[in-house]
Amino acid sequence: MARAFKPHVHINNSTIVYHRYSEVKKDMTKLLERSETKEISVSRHRRGEWGEWYETWGFNHERKPFIIKEGWM
Repeated sequence: MARAFKPHVHINNSTIVYHRYSEVKKDMTKLLERSETKEISVSRHRRGEWGEWYETWGFNHERKPFIIKEGWM
């Protein structure tokens, strides 16, 4: 079985590696508040797909996290 790519969160010119994407989503509000620009990037592997997927997250007008931009790297 191939080793899965772990999610990487890019925030304030540093990278945090998580074990699962569900952990990233659980910490999303805390990560966005810690960001200087109020945006973070997440790169990860999608199940059943080959390659690396990226997402840029930010706050909406209700201060809830949402995906601003997403796609294949």
